Amino acid sequence: MRVGMVDNRGEWNSLVEDSGGPVFALWEWAEACELYGHQWSCLGAWRGDELVAGIPLVHMRSRAFDDQLVSMPFSEHGSVVSRDDDEATWALLDRVREVADRLGVDFVSLRGRDLGDPPGYQRRNRFLTFRIPVGDGPDAVWDGLSSSRRGHVRQARENDLELAEADSLADLREYFDLYVESVRGHGSPPHAFEFYERLWRGLGDRMRVLLARKDGRLVNGIIDFPFGDRVFHWGSVADYEYRDLDGGSLLLWEGLEWSAENGYETYDLGRTREGSGVYSFKKSFGGEKVWYNDYHYFPDGEVTLPNPDDGKYDRFKQVWRRLPMPVVRTLGPPIRGKISL
Repeated sequence: MRVGMVDNRGEWNSLVEDSGGPVFALWEWAEACELYGHQWSCLGAWRGDELVAGIPLVHMRSRAFDDQLVSMPFSEHGSVVSRDDDEATWALLDRVREVADRLGVDFVSLRGRDLGDPPGYQRRNRFLTFRIPVGDGPDAVWDGLSSSRRGHVRQARENDLELAEADSLADLREYFDLYVESVRGHGSPPHAFEFYERLWRGLGDRMRVLLARKDGRLVNGIIDFPFGDRVFHWGSVADYEYRDLDGGSLLLWEGLEWSAENGYETYDLGRTREGSGVYSFKKSFGGEKVWYNDYHYFPDGEVTLPNPDDGKYDRFKQVWRRLPMPVVRTLGPPIRGKISL
């Protein structure tokens, strides 16, 4: 077996596709991360001429948020992709530790996959998702929704919302503008538009942006990533003034219905924390609660992992919510690009 760096996009993406994903492990996701000045590589293991396993890695340097080696930033998934080769997986995990030691990072974060108990790594279960089976068709998915959520979807249908799938950069920009307003309301800095544009151009039909408008005004949007037999729900934005229209419920249902009609097996509702308001919302759509298995390696002793809910960030959030939009758009991306979550 040979372990080294993969330098061929096609070879790497074929491995990711054959392994069933996740979409966040694709070459194009790493290229989008490169926008923020991060160095990245795809570490692979070969048997003969066949690439049988790999780990995508992004090196994020930050004084404020620690020096990290992450797989993969801005998502809840990454870690090892493998053609069912356990020996190759363990060899890669050993090599990642060597790379981390050489780089002198504060920690390694491998996200979203159960790897057993690899030497030197600590498993944490900080986030969870709801995975909704959609393979039995839309009717079965509808029956899995709570009665109250079905009522919200029905009500939203009566509110004359105009639903559409984005098919241009202008549509993506419209989504992005609402996204910036939405995350400012939460006290968080936004990504750069170019990050979304890189994903849009790189992923093609593996990225769906669903929009809900009222009288021509965008009031809700979501982003889904169809890949393999799963659809990954990644981004949701809303205009707070129009929250009573329930556009978020309707768009999420539309995403589920589309997935069921197009041959997918599972809809992954994305990362959340147990007990939060978002948790309760997602739970009402049914599905199985699944904890993400995240693995961490600390070369020089354990450090505190980044936590956006930490009280030390409360003052920052309060100030950020009051900043003018031009300032948010300018200052936000350089900060957001350093936050791996």
